[in-house]
Amino acid sequence: MSTASPTGLGNLALSRKEDWKAFAETPRRIQPEQLSRRQVKALGEEARGERDRLLREWHANLGPIKTPQLAELHEDLWDIVDSNVQDGDKAKGAVAVDAFPGLGKTTSVLAFLGEFHRREIAERGAFTDQGHERLPVCRVGLTGNSGMKDLNRSLLEFFGHPGRNRGTTAQFGQRALDCVVSCEVRLLALDFTDRR
Repeated sequence: MSTASPTGLGNLALSRKEDWKAFAETPRRIQPEQLSRRQVKALGEEARGERDRLLREWHANLGPIKTPQLAELHEDLWDIVDSNVQDGDKAKGAVAVDAFPGLGKTTSVLAFLGEFHRREIAERGAFTDQGHERLPVCRVGLTGNSGMKDLNRSLLEFFGHPGRNRGTTAQFGQRALDCVVSCEVRLLALDFTDRR
């Protein structure tokens, strides 16, 4: 999956922590000022060219648009996430967002995950008490036929772990768990694509 960022960062795969942080933490685009036709005609050639470029970038990166369906999904996700603050020995809930391709599942969930990331960093800081980089969200893309080793390798790839290329399923799993705990990940987002 390649996701266009509304931040001017181009295409980011979001499968590495650096890409995720850039997506989540870069300020959102600012809509260019609306001008009347008379004001646009009064612009010099250079100013008009700059305005045209800004408008092209703005229109190419619209969204997500807060439709009633998106607002309802985000409200449900906030309810589920905010009610899942139990201690570690309690079972946590999970959410699956499923629909036909092209309806905006990934876009909708990424918008929510970005908001969650920013909220957690604002409330808890960029680093954990142990001095590790805080990553409230870990997002990985998988295919529909991925196994545990693929999942754990993808998690290690996200964190940039040096042991992501060699090891058993169990070793990958332990390394991934260490990363998740050290970085105080609160949400693990698995984005499945159907590649047959």
